[in-house]
Amino acid sequence: MAEGQVYFAKSDGVLVLQFEGEIRYTLAPPLDRFLDIQFADGTLQSVCVDLNRVTAIDSTGIGLLAKTAKLLKHNSEEKPVLFSSNDEINELLGAVCLDSYCIIVQGIAEPVSLESLPEYVADESEMADTILEAHRILCELSEDNRAQFQNVVDALERERH
Repeated sequence: MAEGQVYFAKSDGVLVLQFEGEIRYTLAPPLDRFLDIQFADGTLQSVCVDLNRVTAIDSTGIGLLAKTAKLLKHNSEEKPVLFSSNDEINELLGAVCLDSYCIIVQGIAEPVSLESLPEYVADESEMADTILEAHRILCELSEDNRAQFQNVVDALERERH
């Protein structure tokens, strides 16, 4: 599967996201903007993310999953529920400690009617800001993550100045 896609549904304080294909940094700005808009009014109480159709996810994508957990924590005590039957993806999520901030369910999410994420084209500066924020959030999850991703954060910060 080539370029990744993100689909969503929202109802009664519940946001459902479905990721498909390769989730790379190029999807980050529209997803980041969408998350900011969805969480802005403080009414979201639950988030479910279906990762069963993901073939690959980079650190920026994982950072945005971590951001989802961070934003949800401001609205409720709930953790996002991530559905994934892919052992490689689950191992990766565990390796960056996301399993401490999300509930990972090895199973299939209940099907719902989904819409495509709204189209949004970010400029180079916004792309860099989104990637930087995603990696900062990853660094906050654990000391191991900080050791692994701090050099990325430092390099991106140098480029910003």
